[in-house]
Amino acid sequence: MLSRRKFLQANVAGLAVSSAGASASAASLPTANQATIEAPNGETDYWNDWPAYLTAHVNKARARRLSDLRSIASAAGVQKRIEQIRSTVWRLLGGEFEKTPLQPRTVGVIDRGGYRLEKVVFESQPAVFVTAHLYVPQQREPPFPGIIVPLGHPDNGKLWKVYQYLNQTLARKGYMVLTYDPFGQGERWQFLGSTPGPLRYPGPSGEHWLAGRPLLLLGSGFAQYRTWDGIRALDYLLSRPEVDPERIGCTGQSGGGTMTMYLAGLEPRIKAAVVVDGNSENLAGPSYAPPGAVADSEQNIPASLPEGIDRGDLLLAFAPKPLLICYTPADAGTTYAPSFTQGNQEVYAELQAAYRLMGAAEKVSLYTKALPHDYDFFSRRAACEWFNRWLGQEDWGSDEAGFDESAPDALNCTATGQVLTSLGGRSIVQLNTDRLRALAPVNPLGSTPGEAQAFRERARRTLKELLALPTERTVLDSRIYSSSTRKDVIIEEFVIHSEPYIRVPGWFLKPAHGGEPFPAILYVSEGDRNQVLDERSEVAALVGKGFALCAVDLRNLGDCIPRYPAAGPHFYGPQNLQEFYPWTCFCLGKPLLGQRVWDYLRTLDYLQSRPDVDRSRIHGLGQGGAALAVLLSSVIDDRVHSVLLDSPIATYRSIVESPVNYLHVSWYLYGVLKHFDLPDLAGCLAPRRCWLLNSTDARGEPLPESQLASLYEHALGIFRQSGASEGLQFKVCPEREKAKTVESWLQS
Repeated sequence: MLSRRKFLQANVAGLAVSSAGASASAASLPTANQATIEAPNGETDYWNDWPAYLTAHVNKARARRLSDLRSIASAAGVQKRIEQIRSTVWRLLGGEFEKTPLQPRTVGVIDRGGYRLEKVVFESQPAVFVTAHLYVPQQREPPFPGIIVPLGHPDNGKLWKVYQYLNQTLARKGYMVLTYDPFGQGERWQFLGSTPGPLRYPGPSGEHWLAGRPLLLLGSGFAQYRTWDGIRALDYLLSRPEVDPERIGCTGQSGGGTMTMYLAGLEPRIKAAVVVDGNSENLAGPSYAPPGAVADSEQNIPASLPEGIDRGDLLLAFAPKPLLICYTPADAGTTYAPSFTQGNQEVYAELQAAYRLMGAAEKVSLYTKALPHDYDFFSRRAACEWFNRWLGQEDWGSDEAGFDESAPDALNCTATGQVLTSLGGRSIVQLNTDRLRALAPVNPLGSTPGEAQAFRERARRTLKELLALPTERTVLDSRIYSSSTRKDVIIEEFVIHSEPYIRVPGWFLKPAHGGEPFPAILYVSEGDRNQVLDERSEVAALVGKGFALCAVDLRNLGDCIPRYPAAGPHFYGPQNLQEFYPWTCFCLGKPLLGQRVWDYLRTLDYLQSRPDVDRSRIHGLGQGGAALAVLLSSVIDDRVHSVLLDSPIATYRSIVESPVNYLHVSWYLYGVLKHFDLPDLAGCLAPRRCWLLNSTDARGEPLPESQLASLYEHALGIFRQSGASEGLQFKVCPEREKAKTVESWLQS
């Protein structure tokens, strides 16, 4: 099994101001003729800035939440908090779906004496098939207490042996148990390979990451789908006449433990819960060290921290019903963040306080396991004793019989072992696409100049909110660290302070001769700023054409990429480090793309403060994902005279519609497709020049000009109405011809 732990260890991937106008407080700059300013020791450790920034903001969110919790002084206060948690979490996840017919059918039965195993298929949403096993006691009389068991991260889902063993044991004792395959596991793989063998993406965590990313663009979370599957599974369990609806429990391990937390917090029909090895620590927990306790897509709640909500609140919302949390210190720094043990103890203290206020102190307990990450014998025994105490009968005991073995094929609910190849139905990509079609506005740009202008104003306001831009500019405190001349080019190394904790390092190149002020190009890429020092670079060659060139490293790029945390790479591998940081930003309600846009806008402030730059002729050039930062900055800020977007993705929509996408999650914007897409934002630039060079689909493949013209049809119309018919252009050319295209853009 490629478990979540193995996936993580293998490192497989997958306070500041309005943004318009120049900075009135920018510091004065030394000229190239002044003496070189040397960087003192430690001044260029830019990799420390972003972690310090995140730590400050996470700790601020933590302090607000703890203050809220400490203000609760009664059972009524706890109940009010519970209601707030449920409504807020549902809103952040995207809301509940409509309960449609389950269409359940039993496709096979295995009689094992003390219980029977029924193979069941139901629909959690129309044409979304869920494969499940129902364990029905045969040595006791109904009604039975019912247990729903969401799964952890094994490839084979409900067939994972320790989960089968748990279900068999509970069924023998008299519990009716329902377990089901999650998206991306068992018989519900979503990203199948071209042959029945290898999967396109490695393991469940790989599938969960990929399934969850596009939902960010829709303003939702993968936990919405995962939780809904659990709720509909409970609907099916309760539809069985053998089940006592007043005695319903829920337990899961690892990712299933985390899903138990969601179900316990959001599903009132559950009466007792056991969380085993779940992600039961707060993201904004004690001793926070970036990127912190983020994990698979469904384990992160976007925009939750500004709302005062963290993972511990999912458990608090279960009060005062019986809750057992089982965890192992061995998970600290392996399966979960290094602070896992301390985080569990903190959450338990929060729960104890709430349960005491509700007069139910005995109904919450913390069990520390001796063994590593697994639903091991000790955990199964603890779960049995807990459920016996609160749902069944204590004399049912916690002993286990031998394991009932069956061939994997005999336990499948589908003929091929996969829903998508046996039953068809809607994949996660189709689900997301259907939602997008119902959600996305049609031509928000409008069809008249007046409508276009109204959209521009609306888009600017909305963008600032989505990007979570600061509301004030702080002092740039710009410094030139070095200045030298190479041939006929003056090269300056500089740094500015974008906002508290954040420095933006850059290179400023300009002709050594010629009349100032120079037209300037502000260049950003997914690589690093140092490439502009390569004399062979087509961008660097522009200095010889009479332009000043400014290149900076935006946050988490180039020299601003954080080093490994003090805990080391055991948990935070290279790919996970890159993945986890942006997810932390989403949970903070401060998307990384917004932070990068702010760095870009502050660099504009810097350029406008320089006497050697022509303020009326500042051009924006962005490469790859960084092209999005240029586009969004230019929509917000009119100081960018024209833009060239080199190899940008053509639409965010294509990410939702494609099973494969190359764009890193750090360039995503939460909820953007509820309002507009990239072609709409390009239309906002009219009549300023906007060229797209080798724009791509979600797979990173360049699109032909004809297809781009179709995708940008409404934007082209706005450019025509603005008297700038040639202002929006699409260029497709080989790498060797890029320099000519860039030159043509600047001269047009």
